[in-house]
Amino acid sequence: MRRWLWSAGLLAVMGMSVGCAHNEEKQARHQTEKVGEAVAEKVRFADQVALLNQGQIAMGQLALSKSNNPEVRRFARELIRDHQRNQADLEALARTKAFSLAVLDLGWEQRGVGGAGYEGAQKGVEKGGRRYDKKLDKQVDQFIDKRDQMAVLSSREFDRAFLDEVREKQKQGGKLVDEGLDKYRDDAAMAVFLSRTAPVLDSHKQRAESLEDTLRE
Repeated sequence: MRRWLWSAGLLAVMGMSVGCAHNEEKQARHQTEKVGEAVAEKVRFADQVALLNQGQIAMGQLALSKSNNPEVRRFARELIRDHQRNQADLEALARTKAFSLAVLDLGWEQRGVGGAGYEGAQKGVEKGGRRYDKKLDKQVDQFIDKRDQMAVLSSREFDRAFLDEVREKQKQGGKLVDEGLDKYRDDAAMAVFLSRTAPVLDSHKQRAESLEDTLRE
């Protein structure tokens, strides 16, 4: 189960002075909850990008151990490199926003999600948290099931399955980025990060499609 941890930055944003009138306190609590909801939603969005990055890195590593095709292996190395860079940029962005990303355990022996977002138990931050935790756990389990199925394929079968998986995940990632660009267009740092991410995903999708066509020839 995920633990939500407050960061010092979020505490500063959400800190409220005591001794105000009842109505002012009620309004302040409402506004504080809204701030918490907005921050939690942004963290969950970032977690989805992190899941994409880490999943594609893991797939690229699997391809290097399974594929005998030089072009597929070259693409796998590019996939790993680009998603590692994107993940590093995402983690740097998270630090500037004073939150932490979920740590996704994509290892071969254990499953699940650990990690942090915030400290404390504010209503806005925790709203929908358990439901989201279950969703993220399910996504991780689905990824691991898919990877395990692919790991037992022959080299040629793996190449086709790998390229199909990458193409689909890059397409989904593109939609996620488009949603983020629309939703967080007023957040300059997030918008810049997503603007840099979009062409990388599109390039990977096109490369996977091109290699799929080559394998059919």
